[in-house]
Amino acid sequence: MKGLIFDIKRYSIHDGEGIRTTIFFKGCPLSCLWCHNPESQSFKTQLVHYENKCINCKTCEHICKKQAIKIIDNKAHINKLLCNMCLDCTKSCPTNALSEIGALYSINELVEEILKDKVFYSEGGVTISGGEPFSQAKFLLYLVKKLKDYYLNIAIDTSGYTNFSNIEKILDYTDQFLYDLKIMDPQLHKKYTGVSNQIILENLEKLSCAARDKITIRLPIIPTINDNLDNLSQTAIFLKKLKIHKIDLLFYHNIMLDKYRRLNMEFKLQHIKKPSDEAVNSIANFFKSQEFIVNIGG
Repeated sequence: MKGLIFDIKRYSIHDGEGIRTTIFFKGCPLSCLWCHNPESQSFKTQLVHYENKCINCKTCEHICKKQAIKIIDNKAHINKLLCNMCLDCTKSCPTNALSEIGALYSINELVEEILKDKVFYSEGGVTISGGEPFSQAKFLLYLVKKLKDYYLNIAIDTSGYTNFSNIEKILDYTDQFLYDLKIMDPQLHKKYTGVSNQIILENLEKLSCAARDKITIRLPIIPTINDNLDNLSQTAIFLKKLKIHKIDLLFYHNIMLDKYRRLNMEFKLQHIKKPSDEAVNSIANFFKSQEFIVNIGG
């Protein structure tokens, strides 16, 4: 059994308590318009071209048996209909300007990578993020079981968009759930993420009954989309009902724009600006006034 992983981030301090290693599973059933990791969405390995590394040697263009690559003005144009992902281009590129996003790991291979950092964990551990970890639910279950053999603290960063049975299976092996809530209105949620929030809210209710103390809610704050008082108030009311008190506020930024360009993906929120310090403090103070424990930035 193998899992598709697109990144391993070491010495992470924003993905749960303490110093952590974050494992990013590739593939997500949501398609949030503000997604900061667009490379996480596809369930397949992808090619990415780094223009700043390209020396215009056209080795990739010449070696491609399918003639799927054309270098024009120092930019690789990849015909996805022709490309068969043989990866000959990435292997032959002298500057690593063409790279593969997504690698298959066995359980043992991934655990070996994680254990390299064990000495640094102390109050931390391992966070499994994505994409959506539960989209590879069987691999996730086997991984957390294996990691618990080494007495590691495990956090799962999830959208909650999965069958609750998948969450139940890992409850005993999970120390923290970083649970994303994006928009409370179901129609707006579908408009901006591609899916309804019904199963997400239902799963959070069930999880709060089973493991309330393990839950931290992560709220991405996107100006003009979910930062209005109505959505913030609905969120607070819902979480109070579930007696969940810990919130991480993740404020929008646009430093991921280059990722969209490299992947030839359209970013549809170009008009949105990073929130001001005043707006950040106002939202944080709103939740504090509702007696939530608030952390800015995870």
